[in-house]
Amino acid sequence: MNSFVNAMNNIFITTRLGLSQTITVKQLTSFIAYAGNIGWPNYLKYSVKNKAEFLKVIKEIRENSVYLQDRMSGDFRRMVEPYSNSTENNIIRGAGAWFANLMMFNVRVGDIGAIYLGGMPNYSYYKAEFKKKNPNATEQQAIDYAVRKFEDDTKTSQQSTDLQDRDYYQSGNAFVRSINMFLTAVKSYLRKEFQGMRQIRRGLRDKNAKNVVSGV
Repeated sequence: MNSFVNAMNNIFITTRLGLSQTITVKQLTSFIAYAGNIGWPNYLKYSVKNKAEFLKVIKEIRENSVYLQDRMSGDFRRMVEPYSNSTENNIIRGAGAWFANLMMFNVRVGDIGAIYLGGMPNYSYYKAEFKKKNPNATEQQAIDYAVRKFEDDTKTSQQSTDLQDRDYYQSGNAFVRSINMFLTAVKSYLRKEFQGMRQIRRGLRDKNAKNVVSGV
């Protein structure tokens, strides 16, 4: 039964999203979610600064982020519906996986575009802050630190199927996962909202305006 339900999920995802032209634009709109991690003033500041070194920043992220490399090369349907490892090996492999990835081209373009477009200001901000606090650090150390922070922001602002980023129901059986389809990003945003509310509550309790602002 699990195999049957997963097969139906697989067909539905491919036919629902495959070659959709509007999905690219919809995916790209998620780039703005990155701003909440560093604050709007910093986000706008480094968005402007990145224009002068756009290709350089992209190259640094692409070459140093293993997480992003894996996301770009893996089967994109996992971003929508988190298969278990055993199911994934049986259902989405070989020629079928190649065809499905071709169908998911527009979705992948929107997803990767949103990550680069939205995440580059965060990456540049973290790198600059690390250099400011560690003037004797090497360039690679600053890059490694910024990449780790960039990846953390990506996992909390974009779809993520890593085990630590899923809730209980997204890790359930095939039927439970089927009714959670297309909700990976939505649930991630909901968790961020709860995180922000807890931060605001702590700030009000401790009379710490900085925590209140960061929660907002």
